[in-house]
Amino acid sequence: MAYSQKKLMEKLLGLSGAVSAPEDVHGYVLRTRSPSLNFCFGNGHGLPAGYTVTIWGPRKCGKSVVCNDMIGQLHADDPEAFAIKFNTELREKAQLDKGMYAAYGIDPNRYVCYETNRPDNIFDRIEKDMAALVQEGGMKLKLVIIDSLTQIQGRRGMNADTIMTQQIGDNALTNQEGLKRILPVQRELGFGLVLTAHVRAQMDPVEQMRGNKFRPAVSNATEHHSEYNLYLEPNLTKDGRVDMLGKEYIDHSVEDMEGKGEQVAHRVRCRMVDSSIGPKKRHGEFTFDYHRGVVNTHEEVFKLGVGWNIIERPNNLTYVFNGVKYPGKPSMLEALKGDPELCKTILNELRRRDRSHDLKAAPETEESPDT
Repeated sequence: MAYSQKKLMEKLLGLSGAVSAPEDVHGYVLRTRSPSLNFCFGNGHGLPAGYTVTIWGPRKCGKSVVCNDMIGQLHADDPEAFAIKFNTELREKAQLDKGMYAAYGIDPNRYVCYETNRPDNIFDRIEKDMAALVQEGGMKLKLVIIDSLTQIQGRRGMNADTIMTQQIGDNALTNQEGLKRILPVQRELGFGLVLTAHVRAQMDPVEQMRGNKFRPAVSNATEHHSEYNLYLEPNLTKDGRVDMLGKEYIDHSVEDMEGKGEQVAHRVRCRMVDSSIGPKKRHGEFTFDYHRGVVNTHEEVFKLGVGWNIIERPNNLTYVFNGVKYPGKPSMLEALKGDPELCKTILNELRRRDRSHDLKAAPETEESPDT
């Protein structure tokens, strides 16, 4: 009875766009190589296709690296998938040369980057050209990236004679209007949308009291367009410096190598500030190499496993998984590094518990210097 009434309502009101519950939100996801970052989305996999994530943070925190890593992982997961990026900072050639395509796993035949900061070249192209390429050309478009929203020119500013004639809020209003236009196209074609943004000082005194010193340099309306709001920041050492890593960095024994050699990597903290379809406040940490992207993923598997009690810790010197005992943290890390299947088993168990809402954080234990 209820089903026929719903059909009658759709017919009378002409609700051709009526939405039913999704069949499987885990069916097609856009992953990164970082297990910690994927876990922040709440499904253990990554960004579901058809949804939007805004990645924001200070300069050099890894926003573009995460974008490139997602493209490479998409190409590895799906041999037919296509990705498009709009680089508004106009330096794609400097950031990603042909030699780095292979390092990230990007297939140049299934990836196009447009260097432009004009809103008509970005939003108009997504709204009109993308739909034609997918529907008429048969392109399997699964990922669109705008890196970054902050650098897009305002429409009024494009026509201004001088900087002084530009109006406050021009960029925010332009982005807000553009995202409204491409949202229906995204829903229809089902591609994931990744937006990046810089930061600005948090002016809200309530948020300042909560310890939130920064906010995305975009309008509030732009934030509402994203189902996920992900914050990245460089990890800091105990004395407040960025955790710089040199050529000597290896696995868990990474230390601050600033001044001891060429800096080639650093650690990044990620935190899901807000999400309309997943858990909030999840956080993690990953390491990215400037030339290879995300590295040392077995460290992340270890931290996730211990933190969510999948890897048991009966005492400070022993770790246990599936009945196998590992004497100390170095031993467990070495086993994870040498056995990718062991990492997959731990991650699969983490996803299973996550989907069944059976995740329980491990009790805090006092760290031992030997671990």
